[in-house]
Amino acid sequence: MTSPSIPNLEGLDDLARLRGVDTRPTLARVLTDLYVQKPAHTFDEETHYTELVLRLLDAVDAPTRAVVAHKLSAYAAAPRAVMLRLARDVIEVAEPVLRHSPCLPGPELAAISKECGEPHAAAIATRAGRAGASAAAAAWPAPAARPSAASLLPRSSQWRAIAEAQAVAPAPEIGLGELFLAASSEERGAILANLDTADVAPARHIAGDCVRRLEAAALARRPDEFARELAQALGVSGETARRITDDPAGEPLLLAAKALDMPPEPLVRILLFVNPLIGESVSRVFALAQLYVDLPRAAALQVLASLRDGVPSRATHQPALWNDDAAAGRRAGMDAARRGLAPASQPQPARREGSSPLRRHGTS
Repeated sequence: MTSPSIPNLEGLDDLARLRGVDTRPTLARVLTDLYVQKPAHTFDEETHYTELVLRLLDAVDAPTRAVVAHKLSAYAAAPRAVMLRLARDVIEVAEPVLRHSPCLPGPELAAISKECGEPHAAAIATRAGRAGASAAAAAWPAPAARPSAASLLPRSSQWRAIAEAQAVAPAPEIGLGELFLAASSEERGAILANLDTADVAPARHIAGDCVRRLEAAALARRPDEFARELAQALGVSGETARRITDDPAGEPLLLAAKALDMPPEPLVRILLFVNPLIGESVSRVFALAQLYVDLPRAAALQVLASLRDGVPSRATHQPALWNDDAAAGRRAGMDAARRGLAPASQPQPARREGSSPLRRHGTS
């Protein structure tokens, strides 16, 4: 979801500096999880994922790279460029790829065996039914005084334990919605393209005049009012609604509008007026409007459901005192009698003079 005229305005590096949170490890894992959920991908989807994940692999730690390698090692449609990158990584990362990935042909495995050393060669040698790879690995000279290279590698049961430990090792988990808000335009496009929208919660009921109120606040250039209306309509926190409103790239507003089933015409007017960082570029506004047409509503609902998770339910106001209105007091007494709290036939005890500073209206 990018526009040639607009640079990446909100990168993850900026978020790491401003909020003290590095989302790149989580983004690498989430994008890979989403990617392997689909049995096949278009050329554009594969190219998009490959470019993003290769940049992320250069920036994240070895445990995160190992998790990505473990997820892709059994995926038949894994991008070849990504698998070659992982296969030449340290052995803790490369091992599951070298052992199991069907995406690396014999000549490339032989080259990796010669370039990367004994542990990589031993991992290649364990590939069942690949005589060429085994022969290439066997050609690597092993010193007699050292244990066999295969013994340097974790067994399958050990690898599963390592992968499970590494899967929870990185920093606190970040939900899909928060990850979307933190990502750049390009990364947001990759997230949306790979979402599995088969099982999405039904849309919330939206008030009929919701879009009209949002548009009126935008045209009046009242972003605070717009954010309040948006929070109420989407069921998200006020802070989240403000982040959606103020986002300089505009994709979060598209998701909000799609969740509200907003027609394209008011959306264009909102984009022009609610946020100067978007509205000052007419070409950007119409690029977003075109993206809006192609955006699946189920994807928008899924991301917003994640943003809604964890928002505390609104507390119901409970009055401290009964309503002093006589009719309301009688209704409250009848309700209490029905619940057995104060039997209607029981006489009220006589009030001592001065026993209470408050007197009920409408009683003798």
